[in-house]
Amino acid sequence: MDLMSLSRSLGRIFMRLSGLSWRVVYLRPAGGRAGGARGRPVFFAFWHGRQLPLIHTHRDEGVTVLVSSNTDGQYVTNVILSMGFDTVRGSSSRGGTRAVRSMSKVLRQGIDCAITPDGPRGPACAAKPGTALISRLGSRPVVPMGTSAWPAIRFGSWDGFLLPLPFSRVVVVEGRPLHPMSRGNDQDLWIRRLERELNSVTATADLLSLPSSRMSFGLCRLAGHLFMPAAALVLRLRGSEERLERSGRIEPRNDRPVWLHGSSLGELNGLLPYMKVLRENGLPVFVTCFTPAGREFVREQGLSGSYLPLDLPLFVRRFLDRLTPRALVLAETEIWPNTLLETVLRGIPCLLVNGRLSSGSLRAYRRLLPLSGEILSCFRTVSARTPEDMERFRELGVDGSVLLTGGDSKSLADSGDPPLGWRRLLYRGRPVLVAGSTRSGEEGTVVRSALAAGYLPVVAPRHIERLQEVEDIMRSEGLSPVRWSVLSRGGTGELDFDSVTVDVRGVLASLYGAGDAAFVGGTLVPVGGHNVLEPVMRGVPLLTGPYFHSFGEQVIRLSEAGAAFICSGGEEMTAALNAVSTGSVTKEMVLGCFSDLRAGADAGIRDVLVESGIMEDHGET
Repeated sequence: MDLMSLSRSLGRIFMRLSGLSWRVVYLRPAGGRAGGARGRPVFFAFWHGRQLPLIHTHRDEGVTVLVSSNTDGQYVTNVILSMGFDTVRGSSSRGGTRAVRSMSKVLRQGIDCAITPDGPRGPACAAKPGTALISRLGSRPVVPMGTSAWPAIRFGSWDGFLLPLPFSRVVVVEGRPLHPMSRGNDQDLWIRRLERELNSVTATADLLSLPSSRMSFGLCRLAGHLFMPAAALVLRLRGSEERLERSGRIEPRNDRPVWLHGSSLGELNGLLPYMKVLRENGLPVFVTCFTPAGREFVREQGLSGSYLPLDLPLFVRRFLDRLTPRALVLAETEIWPNTLLETVLRGIPCLLVNGRLSSGSLRAYRRLLPLSGEILSCFRTVSARTPEDMERFRELGVDGSVLLTGGDSKSLADSGDPPLGWRRLLYRGRPVLVAGSTRSGEEGTVVRSALAAGYLPVVAPRHIERLQEVEDIMRSEGLSPVRWSVLSRGGTGELDFDSVTVDVRGVLASLYGAGDAAFVGGTLVPVGGHNVLEPVMRGVPLLTGPYFHSFGEQVIRLSEAGAAFICSGGEEMTAALNAVSTGSVTKEMVLGCFSDLRAGADAGIRDVLVESGIMEDHGET
């Protein structure tokens, strides 16, 4: 008898004996396991090479599996038929159309089906369009499945085939159902979302299977329990609202809001564009913060929210039980291990935006929380501000499949128009140039160019401690500067000034709107620039130096549309200011350019939210 003939009986014996010895941990969504055997027929999807544990956990349930038509596929067919599965034969290269029709027909009959979206020969973890087509024609939700085991053998095949050893700890993670693709959906976007869902559940299974992970989590939870008495004492010293919120005692919600967290003002401002898109699509939001300033901001914005509960297991579970969030959007980088672990284990989609990771933070996380990378790999998406930030996340251990460079959405936050009186305070019969976030080596060029073009210079250095240095530069050019704190206190009649330095934090974004032109610093020196959109959103023409790589795409598009001028030095800056004075760049033109940029950014935010499983393609849930 040849091996092909023996494969059915040998495969059954191997799977039965292996399954009896495995210690299986099955992590399921709050609604319970899916599948026709439980009255919820679905379309299971899992990466190639991870299927062996599922043959055991879903044996004898009559699931129909798509198997390739080659010789290897026949071996697989023999084994899974012996374990109570059925098969449809075909692949993207052989019999694909017939296989899609057959699988769709089986799904419509209310029978579970299963597929490896990257099979039969890869590339690994790259879904093919067939899965999307079958889900649409079969009209069944797709359930992403992730598996892992320890100890296990990982083969050197293209799919890194996983073979759990006898008596292994086997982890199976069942994700939340993904709506079948409809005719109106963007197929590429739907496939990217499926890939992110599969990567997330697979990373979660890997995380939970490792002894080192379980030990670290155990230590975090133990530390949380040990700190409970101290936390109770500290909370007694806080006000009643903060005391309740820090312990997770929020008002229960039954609308499954999207939970957004930003530590303080800067992070929360970066989340405002995400809140805008979510609310426009009819999704409720709940905002948490860590600082009193952040809590006051949440109140002022009229948002539903609270303090983030302390990172203690009891408080975190109580908070999540009451909030029941549909997703978490986390700003920048705050890794609270108990909070994130509990969120991931509940199958709540997680998204990190405006990801920031300095070299110092990278070293600290590696030393104090070595599993940070593995936890973030369970997120649907980690969107870093810059390529440099993304590379540091990769060094932290975050899987490359969840990483992307998405910029910093704080640049889209609208600080509002300046008070009407600000323009009157600055007016001295000539146009005003507001130069913001300037660096050492820039102010001299800016001031001289402003004077040459007949502008009154208003300079806000990036670091206020350099204010005296900036004022000395102005005086060396024959100017008499006044500080904004003095100017804004009252009338200007008794003040004799021809230039202004800004010594007050938090006013620059609005102050740009009181000018006729704006220069954004960090661009005449090799820094990369600061938020170039703050003046543009007020309709003010933009000037930058040649070093604008932190906002490269925006500056290039604005320049091509005539709303921005890229100046290599003082002569070009003077010429640009003269061009603005002639009225060649109107406020309406600049606002139109910003509107186009904003629409593109909103579309990008929407795509990230859809890919991450937080929004559906049509804004439905």
